[in-house]
Amino acid sequence: MSFHVVSRVGPQQYISEVGAYDYLPEFLKVLSATRILILHGVKSWQKAAPYFPDLTQAGFDVFDMRFGSECSHKEIDRVIEEIHRLRIDLVIGIGGGKVIDTAKAAAVKSGGIQLVILPTMASNCAAWSALSVLYKDDGISIGHELYPRQSSLVLIEPRVILDSPLDYFIAGIADTLAKWYESDSLLTRVGTNHLSLMYARESAKICRDIPLNHGAQAVEDMKQGVLSDAWQLVMETNIIAGGLVGGFGDAYGRATAAHSIHDALTYFPETVHLLHGVKVAYGIMVQLALEKKWDEIRRLLPFYRRLNLPAGLQDLHLNTRSEEEIRQLAAYSVGLDKTIHLLPFKVTEDSVLESIRQLDKYTADSAERNN
Repeated sequence: MSFHVVSRVGPQQYISEVGAYDYLPEFLKVLSATRILILHGVKSWQKAAPYFPDLTQAGFDVFDMRFGSECSHKEIDRVIEEIHRLRIDLVIGIGGGKVIDTAKAAAVKSGGIQLVILPTMASNCAAWSALSVLYKDDGISIGHELYPRQSSLVLIEPRVILDSPLDYFIAGIADTLAKWYESDSLLTRVGTNHLSLMYARESAKICRDIPLNHGAQAVEDMKQGVLSDAWQLVMETNIIAGGLVGGFGDAYGRATAAHSIHDALTYFPETVHLLHGVKVAYGIMVQLALEKKWDEIRRLLPFYRRLNLPAGLQDLHLNTRSEEEIRQLAAYSVGLDKTIHLLPFKVTEDSVLESIRQLDKYTADSAERNN
């Protein structure tokens, strides 16, 4: 298997510091942007607004648009219509992953207008990556779209993210951790003569080591509202390092099995309330079971328990589902378009089902030993 590597490394400019938003008026003037559309969620705007500069007073025409609920084709088209109707020349996306992904898609598809991103949570690498994860209007995942460029600017105000929901931060840790486990099987099969792939591999190691070494402390600090070094390190890892794996590695740094399991879980109503990264966390475990890496599962289990991440069907409230229904979950995960088939061995509905069952037994036995 060989891919053509096109590296899309990151935004053109990036600032992460207290007072980062103050750079915005100066930057917009340099770009000669005059008509600005701000796409945001309700809660995200409430968090960001106290630190956001008055762009109207600074001489810009500013238009406000509230995000719907999903990064869907319908929502993207709605934003594009506003961009054209209002003759917008720059979009600012403020919020979590779905808001940001919608802003990215609309900016590219409306003719390639400028984009600025202000993430208000550290729940994924959406602010850094050149793709959007797409959903149906009912929340079912339908894959992703890759774009030829990232944003012009990413601004991180740590005080805003520190004040974001803790469960999103934990989901971000899980999603970041997946970057190592999913890319490992791809990047280990390529030579070391491609510098961008070496950078992707090193970024993936950061996605493993920083969450495992500092994640639990960062969560405790966030609970206390402490802007600590550990929290800052994990927060930026969630946003940056995950994006760099795919940014440098292209197809070699993309998702494999864990995200395919995530996609399959979205078909089950019991998981609708679970955040993207939480479902991916379970996907990591299923992937490791597929790879027969039981020592790694044993290593991760205490970390999962400390952060209350799902390691078995019971944690997802799917343990009462019938054998046939769990088989359907396995079937969804191995659809022809799923990245689970990038693993270096044949993956089938039966092998995924068997891995799910083996994982359930292993985690149950482990829980009994710890009681």
